[in-house]
Amino acid sequence: MTKQINPTDIFELARSTGRSPSEILDIAQREGWEIVEDAAPMPTQKAERKTVMHDPKGAIELMRQLKEDNIKKLYKNDPYIREGIDAQLAVQAARHTKTKPSNIQYNEQGNIESIKSSVVSGIHATEANQIELMKAIKDNIYKKYGVGSRA
Repeated sequence: MTKQINPTDIFELARSTGRSPSEILDIAQREGWEIVEDAAPMPTQKAERKTVMHDPKGAIELMRQLKEDNIKKLYKNDPYIREGIDAQLAVQAARHTKTKPSNIQYNEQGNIESIKSSVVSGIHATEANQIELMKAIKDNIYKKYGVGSRA
């Protein structure tokens, strides 16, 4: 008795395993599976043609999946691509480790003690610094009075 699999099952396997449909198809053929076309839909089912043309979210997800599959395949097979991706990841990691020094000074208990520079006038009077200070004051008050932390 031959083992049979249909294209719908191949796509479901690809989605659940994270492999590409072509890779699943190759594995199935190597292991002796026979690819059969989908059977006709049940009479109670509505015969709809499912495409990504009318589903923008599905199209975006499909493109993202194809992009990831291609990058994985290239990373595995091409040393130049691997070197470039590793360098790109290293640069991104280095950028994310640098943090902006805070203008706010805290005491040993974690409460606001003072600020280093005025956020009302001078070079530190930016909207970002004012927002940071107001959030810190709000967190300090929440902590002091036992109110749940902000979301």
